[in-house]
Amino acid sequence: MDADIAKLALAVEHPNLKRIVALWDEKRDGRRWPSRADFDPVEMKYALGDLTLYDVEDNPRRYWCRLDGTRQVELFGVDCTGRYIDESLPADYYAVVAQSLARAVDEGRPLYLQREIPYAGRFIRYETVVLPQSSDGRRVDQLMIALMPHWD
Repeated sequence: MDADIAKLALAVEHPNLKRIVALWDEKRDGRRWPSRADFDPVEMKYALGDLTLYDVEDNPRRYWCRLDGTRQVELFGVDCTGRYIDESLPADYYAVVAQSLARAVDEGRPLYLQREIPYAGRFIRYETVVLPQSSDGRRVDQLMIALMPHWD
């Protein structure tokens, strides 16, 4: 585990997020990023409902939601599966999400965030990791996001 990933792993609070970060790092296997094909859903059954998978398109930059985890759908009340997120999320929340996703893609590094946001008339607290993936090893064209509602 390199220093950046070790620092990320220390910042993460939820045990399942820690496991996902460690698995992502293991699947890199010496590469900068793993690919989606490196992951077996059975290895992540403890967090499947907490994962969202995006395909990253460029020119213009858009995010196609391949899979939106059931617990995320319950939390936000929106299922983005099979749609672009700019067409699925409220504009104000999409702006926040798109900025974070773009940062992970452009920097090519995992991103960890804790947020408390107003959403649909209530506040939602959560922590999330945005994990870059690559189908060709040359550029980030996939993202795996794990999100856990914050517990007190």
